Formats: sequence, C-alpha cells, structure tokens
Amino acid sequence: MKVSVLTNDLSIKGFDNEHGLSLYINTSKNNILFDTGQTTLYLKNAKKLNVDILNVDYIVLSHGHYDHMGGLIYFPKKNNVKEVVLHRDAFIEKFARDPQKRFNGVLYKKSDLSFLKLLEFENFLEVDSNFYVISNIIHPIDQNKYYVRETLDDFHDELILVLEENNELTLFMGCSHYGVKYGIERIKKEFPNKKIKNIFAGMHLINASDEEISNIGKYLNTLDFDLLVPLHCTGERAMKHFKKLYLDKCLLLQAGDEIKC
Repeated sequence: MKVSVLTNDLSIKGFDNEHGLSLYINTSKNNILFDTGQTTLYLKNAKKLNVDILNVDYIVLSHGHYDHMGGLIYFPKKNNVKEVVLHRDAFIEKFARDPQKRFNGVLYKKSDLSFLKLLEFENFLEVDSNFYVISNIIHPIDQNKYYVRETLDDFHDELILVLEENNELTLFMGCSHYGVKYGIERIKKEFPNKKIKNIFAGMHLINASDEEISNIGKYLNTLDFDLLVPLHCTGERAMKHFKKLYLDKCLLLQAGDEIKC
C-alpha cells in the first residue's frame, strides 16, 4: 500500500497546504481518494506527485465538513470513478460556533455531483473485498462547538475507512470527532482478533488538554500498531507528544509526502 498526502495543514517545500485533508491510497486492487480538502489544492499537489487523478477508482468522504468534502466539486467531470462513498447524511447542513455561528458544511448541493455516482450508506458497508467503511460510532457528546442546525452534532455521519491486507488493518480517520478511542473500539468490535497495523488520522486534538492527549497516547500504546500518522486537526502539541512517545512508529507527514506501508 502506498499513501500520498495531497492536502494537509502543513506541506513540504514545493507543495501547497490548506486546512483540510486529502489522501491518495494505492492498493494492489484499488486507487482510493480519501477526502478532497477545501479547494482544488489536492489536484494541484497530485499533479506535482505524478499522481494521475483519473486513475481513482473510489472516492471516500469522511464527513460533511467543508475541509474534507469541499474539493469534490472540482474533481474532473470526465473520470473513471466507480463510486463516491459517503454517509447518507453527509449533506445535512452543519454549523460551528467559534464564538459566532458559521456555516461549516459544503457550499454545493448533492445534485451538483451528477458527474459522479454516489454510494450512500449507513453504519457498515463492504465496498469491495477487504475495503470497508464504518459510521454511526457511539460516543458521548462532550463538545459544544459543532451543530446540525440548532442541535449538537453527534457526527453519526463520520466514517472510518478500513483496508485489510494479510489479515491486518489500516485505518483512515478524517477528524475523529467521535473520539479516537471510541472509533478504534468500534473497529475492534467489527474486526475481532485482527491487528490494527497502521493508523492515518486527523484526531481533532488541537484544543485538547495535555491530560487528554496523554490519555490518548496511553490508549494507542495498547494497540501494538506498526505505524501512526497523525494529520490535519491533530494539532502540534499532540503530534509532538506522539512522536516523542512512539519515535519511529510515528511519522509526521505533510502535503507532498508519500509512504509505503
């Protein structure tokens, strides 16, 4: 498996960045685009990496925020995408208060994506062999920033992409608004006795306390993973903590970086 970071909050020299996430995942069977960032930036960085975006077989959208789905509307109209996989509620209007209420969803409509075939699901779906998406992750709602209309967002639409190779799992998590621990515990329930080998994740720990970050680090240490790649909204403090804790098992990748795992 090869993962190319097309969009991230930081970038290596010669590449651009924005607040958002987009990963190009090349497996032995499929080429998967996981999220599309905010703008056309993922397309520009893909070109610099010699990633042919027309080779994408599937697009997987983690959740309905602008920094993960915004760029989809700019995807080439003539393409070879089999399906765009997303939760059926990904287009529900979303807002954030920081402190003023602002729109936090996407600015286009589902009907604007007629050039793509949407595969909407809920809870669990095997998209292809050894290729799964899982949503509706049960967790306490302990945030007061994100809303669906006037109701606190429970992020039931936020999915985890799971790819299996040799009976081992690689996880891709866009923002982990549901909480890293709760998401991984759901994966362990769905795939008992299978090792979680690699974790690529935005962890939404930018504003977390040092204690919260430490507790996540201790939890992850129980998984016996091979590779952790914290991305996007994980935040600098958490990234530095995980790097210090896990050393070579933690890679701090930026837009323009690629890795085989």
